[in-house]
Amino acid sequence: MKENKSFWDRYASDFDAIYGTRNSWFNSIINKLFRGAMKIRFDKTMKIIPPENVSVIDIGCGPGHYCFSLATTGEREILGIDFSEPMIGLAKEHAKELGLENSLRFEVVDVFGYEPGRKFDYSIMMGFVEYFEHPELVIERAINITNRKVMISFPADGGVLAFQRKLRYRNRCYLRLYHRKDIEDLMAQLEIMSYSIERIDRDYFVTINLN
Repeated sequence: MKENKSFWDRYASDFDAIYGTRNSWFNSIINKLFRGAMKIRFDKTMKIIPPENVSVIDIGCGPGHYCFSLATTGEREILGIDFSEPMIGLAKEHAKELGLENSLRFEVVDVFGYEPGRKFDYSIMMGFVEYFEHPELVIERAINITNRKVMISFPADGGVLAFQRKLRYRNRCYLRLYHRKDIEDLMAQLEIMSYSIERIDRDYFVTINLN
């Protein structure tokens, strides 16, 4: 866990560039070719969450780009949490740049130690669970603080690009890629009965239905 936090503290600015608008032409091409899943899961998440009268928590929010889109396309209560101070620092900077500092909140917090004292209607965990050796604990935590739906991305295992990603992250931080059966087994372990799994490009997009 400490190794993961150290990695994401260092990687914050580079990760921000993946979602940001200040990419070079080269990065734009790379994003289009290899990061299509990020765009698809982003669009799917935006479509699932109603525009008004709902609360949303983005767990592992990074620099906050999901939160900003949610804040600018409806009337929602939005909280982004991340255990990386540099990530939350970037999120707060962007919020000020966009004039959204009063429309949403960001907190530096570890999800395992977070006690909100209430439940959110929707939880988002995109590009998050693959960095945990025990994803069942992370998912269980999200379920405990959510009323309606939990949305999770799982990176797909298999193929050249998955192998390349494993090599890239080796000795940097923990990373696990998934087959569909791995996710089904995880849902069974957690006794989750209502869920969907959709393959999107290089990811699986999972929606857990809680009501």
